[in-house]
Amino acid sequence: MKSNKFHIIVIALIVTAMLITSCGQPTPLPTIPPVEEIPAETAEEPVEPTAEPAAEEPAAEEVETEGVPPAITTEDRMGIAVGKYPNQYDLAEFEELSGGKMQFSGRAEIDARLVEIFGDIPADVSERLPEEPLVEVPYYEIGKYGGQFEGLSLGPESGNSEFLSVRHANLFRYGEDLQSVVPYIAKDYSINDDLTEFTITLRKGHKWSDGEPFTTDDVLFWYEDILMNKELTPDLPSYWVFGGEPMVIEKVDDVTFVIKTAAPAPGLMFWLASTWIGPFAPRHFLESKHIKYNPDINAEAEAEGFASWVEYFFTWHGEWVDSVHRLGVPRLESYLMVEETTEYQLMVANPYFFAVDTAGQQLPYIDSTRESYSQDAQVLELKIINGEVDAKSQTLSFSSVPVFKQHEADGTYKVSLIEAGSDGINLGFNATHKDPALAEIFSQKEFRYAMSMALDRSEFNKVLCFGECAEISIGVPIHPSASFAKPEWYTYMTEYNVDKANELLDSVGLDKRDSDGWRLRSDGKRLVIFLNYTIQSVSSDAMNLVKSYWEAVGVKVELKEIATEAYRSMVSNNDHDIATFTSGTVLEPMFISNQYRFTPPFGDKVLEPITGLPWAEWMASDGASGIEPSDDVKRLFELTQQFKVSLPGSEEYVKTGQEIGDIHMNNMWLIGVLGSPPSVMITKERLGNFSPMKITSFEFYRFYPYRPNQWFIIE
Repeated sequence: MKSNKFHIIVIALIVTAMLITSCGQPTPLPTIPPVEEIPAETAEEPVEPTAEPAAEEPAAEEVETEGVPPAITTEDRMGIAVGKYPNQYDLAEFEELSGGKMQFSGRAEIDARLVEIFGDIPADVSERLPEEPLVEVPYYEIGKYGGQFEGLSLGPESGNSEFLSVRHANLFRYGEDLQSVVPYIAKDYSINDDLTEFTITLRKGHKWSDGEPFTTDDVLFWYEDILMNKELTPDLPSYWVFGGEPMVIEKVDDVTFVIKTAAPAPGLMFWLASTWIGPFAPRHFLESKHIKYNPDINAEAEAEGFASWVEYFFTWHGEWVDSVHRLGVPRLESYLMVEETTEYQLMVANPYFFAVDTAGQQLPYIDSTRESYSQDAQVLELKIINGEVDAKSQTLSFSSVPVFKQHEADGTYKVSLIEAGSDGINLGFNATHKDPALAEIFSQKEFRYAMSMALDRSEFNKVLCFGECAEISIGVPIHPSASFAKPEWYTYMTEYNVDKANELLDSVGLDKRDSDGWRLRSDGKRLVIFLNYTIQSVSSDAMNLVKSYWEAVGVKVELKEIATEAYRSMVSNNDHDIATFTSGTVLEPMFISNQYRFTPPFGDKVLEPITGLPWAEWMASDGASGIEPSDDVKRLFELTQQFKVSLPGSEEYVKTGQEIGDIHMNNMWLIGVLGSPPSVMITKERLGNFSPMKITSFEFYRFYPYRPNQWFIIE
């Protein structure tokens, strides 16, 4: 078996070091205070998660050998050596290193709403914790129970991944170094030499939020009865497929299972550490909603007003957990929903959560969390400057920094600028538009070149970023920090040249204009582009600039801000002229594990397709349906499968990745407008144990690597 350090070696040496040091980091505004150092343990060189303590770990000083272990923090380890994984221990490991025996404690009272939803809950915390709880080392101090975390998002399924990350619990997570993959729900893992077998061990005695056991059977239920069920999953996502074959999960015992792949899967662990998808489901609860176990479920579904059991099932289970709006569904997360309205979602601490601090207190510390909703950018800004939000970065505009800074003292919060992992502003014309005339126009790469060269990126930088953004196109879905990236990918056809843009537009048959000077389509109609966007992905200022520049070359633009849900409905139905939403996934650790940005529709098929949904359908159906794509598109699908099983850093990996990038550059399906600005981070002074972040992005799942379950409210 390979030790877990394989993952550190592959990525730490060729990927993340470059990511952290060469992302084209914008210079912070002088008025923004520098970010504090991460606590000593996380600021040091990352510790390789090997079976033996790393050589550079401090030798344990003499410690008390009787009684309970010392309540250490990352700032004061009290002589206790670092364990196998940074900032955390298994129970037996911590007790052995400290020479003590842990005693556990929890909240004095169980929230009555949880009892009403899930039934009786044992008062003794030892009856709720696993036999092998995760022991987390708090950053600065041992926290205390109480208080309510105030969050803010656009809606219950819109711009809320940051809030979800506060309570997220998956098998693994990235460590704070953003290099190591560390166990979380899982107790440990190992990998064979061929990278085709991944043995994962769960924690004995772990329980769902209703008190029922969480075991390997819950993993198998997810795999066999949800993922591999053709009715529930008609199209198997590519991130579960290796060498053209779906992965296989085999049970070893109640707490051990093995994932087997038909080809090397170098990115699987990274995917499991960053995905919002939990590869498990509460079998005991969901079997009654599944036709395999309940033959009468269709009748029950129809009685509830659903077309079939499949539609009904997904009201109880969803990959995106906030797509389920029912109370009482068993969870493993740190917080459980007890109330939901059109204005907010209220959650309280999970009494069965599997982690404790080094003092033996069950986590999380904060009693409850509330996520308030607003689609209005001005309302979001107002709530922040009024001090109503404890931590926020997602959807905040960089242009709001002066306002946030002006009210920093009054709002008792801190403003920080943090490296962003997204790909900035991108625009993608729908080359498979339902309107044949528009499809013909948008399919011509010369048209896309023209629309790119019509944009003055220097003005975008001044207006949107105070000149602090990198003036590069990230239209190629590979970040410039990638180990095989070519510099020319990010400057190709990005020069501001109005004459050349007009010349190219004339050359593709748009040389005729109406009496108002607007360009005409081949059918004689005015060419009008409907530019619909959501503030979750791009600012109104940016879109107004796009409109002004494109209209300057004779292309009429109708601009409209719409809600995120409306945007997703539009693009998933292929009803858009142009896509304005991308979720990143261009950093190397991310596209090693999930390459969906490389092939059409160049984004999630439901949440953010760019263009080419019918191309993807044609490829998936072997030509039975959809629209046959070009040879370049077909080649991308072929190359992506090769890339997926290539060992990072190998000659094949570099060669394949560069050909993928070359094809994207030449076709410019995505027009990169501007590199991403720094992320604006707002944190209330009352939020204890909040650790500065190296990067904030969806790719690493927002707050998740920074262990928000050990935040607490300072009175």
